[in-house]
Amino acid sequence: MKKFIPAMTYKFLTPYYDYILNIIGFGYGQREKIVRLLGLKNRDRLLDVGCGTGSLLIVAKKLYTEITAVGVDIDEQILKIAKNKIQKENLKIEFIKTSADKLPFDDSSFDVVVSSLVFHHLPLDVKKYTIREIRRILKKDGRFLLVDFGKTDNLWINIFYRIVKFLRIEEATTLKDNVDGKLPVLLKQFGFKTKEVALQYLGIQYLYCTK
Repeated sequence: MKKFIPAMTYKFLTPYYDYILNIIGFGYGQREKIVRLLGLKNRDRLLDVGCGTGSLLIVAKKLYTEITAVGVDIDEQILKIAKNKIQKENLKIEFIKTSADKLPFDDSSFDVVVSSLVFHHLPLDVKKYTIREIRRILKKDGRFLLVDFGKTDNLWINIFYRIVKFLRIEEATTLKDNVDGKLPVLLKQFGFKTKEVALQYLGIQYLYCTK
């Protein structure tokens, strides 16, 4: 996937990604919540698909110091931010520039995979390839936590989606799959057993998946 939608839809907003998430209530508290839901154990191999600025992996590495933490993202600009952050934190985390639908890892090579606020940027075919790739690189007893917008009765999220659609922002097409409730269907289609493990927050669902 050569073409991609930046984390904040527009490239000029990428340097402000962390600040914006904090403002809308998806800051440290939510990242720690996600990490706790992963059920990590020391020495686990953790992959963050669409790692962005690396914030989630930084929290995970601080809480579970002996894990192997790896992040992948297609956006070189945002990976530079991530690498600068881990240098300041003096943490060992590997970041790789690659597309989510073509992961450069061996079969069954990770205990845990997480993807947060990424899938709503992906076209339907790329969503499918990415889920297939995640299942491939997960170990037999591995788990995958998918955190992203889903079908919701939240009035403000539905209004937001209608605004995005009205403005014909490119993301409207890729977001539609999520708000139509397709993520659980796709996960099941590719052999995952899925359950929601937390209440929706801002229209975001937490899907815990096992093989």
